[in-house]
Amino acid sequence: MLYLKKLGYRVEYSNGEIRVLHEALPLYLKIEFQGRFVHMSIKPGEGFKEAIEDLKDMGEDVEEIVENALSYLNIASLKARQWIEEHGLIPVFKLREGSIEVYEAIEEVLEEGEE
Repeated sequence: MLYLKKLGYRVEYSNGEIRVLHEALPLYLKIEFQGRFVHMSIKPGEGFKEAIEDLKDMGEDVEEIVENALSYLNIASLKARQWIEEHGLIPVFKLREGSIEVYEAIEEVLEEGEE
């Protein structure tokens, strides 16, 4: 998706999928083409929990940082949607499931710190 790259997003191609990477956290927007449908979801990358633990140990506001990262990827999905629709394809958003997975990982890390 050269379109997103031109907008300044870090884009990677891996195993038949497009990944729009967050600049600081191992989170990404996964874009998959399946016929006329283009599925988009948010996924935690390798080392996500460790990155959250590091932020927590540094006294950072983990929830705010992650919310900003999710917002960044949600905006990227809307930019992708524009391109998808302009090319006669159908966007399918599955962002909520990935966001839930991310929040569950945060909750797990924060609860471990309380024990």
